Amino acid sequence: MDPFDIEKEKRILSSGVRDIFTPYQPIMSHGLFYGRSKEITAIIQQINTPGQHSILFGDRGVGKSSLANVVAETLKPLKNDNLIKKRCDSDDTFITIIEKLLNEVGIDLQVSSSQQQKAEGGKVGIKIPVFDAGVESKSTDTVSLKGVSDRANSPSWVAEKVKDINALFLLDEIDVIGKEEKWKVAELVKQLSDEGSPLKFLIVGIAETASELTHGHKSVQRCLKETPLPKLSDSEVKGIIEEGGTRIGVKFSQSAIRKIVNVSAGYAHFTHLLSLKASEKAIGEGRGEIALGHIQAATDDACGDAEGVLRTAYNEATRSSNTEEFRKILIAASSITDVEFKSSSLRLAYERLWGVEINQGWLNNYLQKIVSDGNHTILRRLAKGVYKFNDPRMPSYIRLANLTLLPDVEQENTADR
Repeated sequence: MDPFDIEKEKRILSSGVRDIFTPYQPIMSHGLFYGRSKEITAIIQQINTPGQHSILFGDRGVGKSSLANVVAETLKPLKNDNLIKKRCDSDDTFITIIEKLLNEVGIDLQVSSSQQQKAEGGKVGIKIPVFDAGVESKSTDTVSLKGVSDRANSPSWVAEKVKDINALFLLDEIDVIGKEEKWKVAELVKQLSDEGSPLKFLIVGIAETASELTHGHKSVQRCLKETPLPKLSDSEVKGIIEEGGTRIGVKFSQSAIRKIVNVSAGYAHFTHLLSLKASEKAIGEGRGEIALGHIQAATDDACGDAEGVLRTAYNEATRSSNTEEFRKILIAASSITDVEFKSSSLRLAYERLWGVEINQGWLNNYLQKIVSDGNHTILRRLAKGVYKFNDPRMPSYIRLANLTLLPDVEQENTADR
């Protein structure tokens, strides 16, 4: 008796599969990364070019953070192993973002709240070393915390202090900070470029255009080179699956690979998620080949581990006591390869999948629940009879949730054209 599947868990742990397929965290090592050679080469060249910095952007779930980590690891020997990382959150300000950079030159903005109150009240001074171009002077001045904070809010002041640092600053998830803070980061990059600084920025964020991540700072465009990260091509998804299988000593059947490629639709997160859960099923059984049955058996686990916002939105849209039509319509929409699609395309997809011809009036009765002009429904109306998924990852989740119903369809990813 093994009521808690301990022996199965031992086999899974021993295989190392959870270190190879990593849907819950970015890949940290070049040795575990596959594909994207064009983008990696471009960013490395940008960072190594005097005056140039790099910005990487794209949809959520396409592997931006993993690619940035691989680039940073590759560049470390060229930057004296000096890599500085900052992952932004919604509470970050310009000061909290550049705090680590100032620490590199000995300027510490961290003081206790009681010291801050006293400093602002003029009752006590905070001794902070004063630096000239990043080099410590022989004397120190007594200044208030407020004075330092005010100056640290200035991109030009920060640039003067940190311009001699030879390092790569990896600034991830910049999309979550405010517009003013984005502009200040862009201005700092411009100032460093003008100074010919060896300190280089690799900025990463979710966006359709790089301008969204710099709040439209026009002057930074000449020195902040853009690298859009599209969805993975089918061949890259296949490469991730096969390379991962080789590393853990199992083989994915061709039908299993096709199913994962179909569900993933170019998103690395879903490739890793379904590959992991199917591998766990097969390895737990002591099998060396991952068959289509393992993919299907892994569906519930994979859906349960997918991002909650996708699962919740899909469940709310399809929940109905007397009809399956919402689900069937969304499955049809997920089979359309175009990002934006017309009602006519949706009707044709529905007929192809379910063998029933529908008219626009019938379709409109259901679209009222799942379509709006905003982002609070699964589908957004772009114009009359033209729609797109609000979250570009949603088609992959729909395919995953309905894996046994949706036939394998060749996905026309832009990268394959």
